[in-house]
Amino acid sequence: MKKATIIIPVYNSEKYIKRCMESILSQIDETFEVLLINDGSNDRSEDIIDSYAKKYPGIVRVISKKNEGTAKTRNLGIREARGEFIFFIDNDDFVDDGYFKRFINAIDEKSDIVVGGYRRVEDKKVRFQSFPKNSSWYKFTVVAPWAKIYKREFLLKNDISFLDCGLGEDVYFNIVAYSTAKSVKVIEYVGYNWYFNTKSISNTSQRGFNPDLNVVYVLDKIYQRIGNTQKVYSYFYVRYGIWYLLFSGRKASRDAFLKEYKRIFEWYEKNAIPKKFPLFGKETKGDSFFTKLTVNVFLVVDKLKLVNVFAKLYCSEK
Repeated sequence: MKKATIIIPVYNSEKYIKRCMESILSQIDETFEVLLINDGSNDRSEDIIDSYAKKYPGIVRVISKKNEGTAKTRNLGIREARGEFIFFIDNDDFVDDGYFKRFINAIDEKSDIVVGGYRRVEDKKVRFQSFPKNSSWYKFTVVAPWAKIYKREFLLKNDISFLDCGLGEDVYFNIVAYSTAKSVKVIEYVGYNWYFNTKSISNTSQRGFNPDLNVVYVLDKIYQRIGNTQKVYSYFYVRYGIWYLLFSGRKASRDAFLKEYKRIFEWYEKNAIPKKFPLFGKETKGDSFFTKLTVNVFLVVDKLKLVNVFAKLYCSEK
């Protein structure tokens, strides 16, 4: 068995995959494997990753398949992995030197997952950095699968997989993983570089509501799996729904904003989710004050029944 498997879904990444791979290969040996899964690319990505497999036999492994999306690709990676631990890296991102060693040294018998921080980078510029706070809440602010290490046996034993949906598959994966893990450790370390690729799905979704992301469907699937047995999950449901509404709704029409608002808040009512999110205190320690304030302001707007007025002023698409 390998010590760790680094799973990289590859789709049309001929411009970035070399940078990603070089940042990895400079710091690993044959106790690791890099599992590159070509998800039906139609550029030169397959040729590039095949060349790495030939150059680094025993370390780099390639699987090619038809295009099925990120969720099915990562799930295949979990099943095919030969490592005790699993890392996920996106094909246009890269990691700092010493990244893997830091996470492997941090995980222990008590922890099933270790969570770190990340930078949002654009070329040579750092747009922002999420520095981990040693708190139980911080993990809920980073729901992407990267900047983490997982025990593979833990994922398989508990049937933890990515939700097969357009977007939000990673949110489901991590919230289910967090709720199932015997312990999730947060380390005060930033070593993952999330590249600001203007053509990626995560960035195009910032231009209004993305039809591929049904946030209520994602919330419903999480709720069906973990319920609402702890206050921390109520806080997550509220934070995730409102932050998505405000983040994507900024460039949406007023009517689209109100329609999405109605869907989300009706879901809260149906599932008896308290519309609360602590602004102060240890329960949400580790989240930015701006995020906490934003969520609370919108909760006040909702309570005062001013959402129609808010949407008219807030939405940029008239």
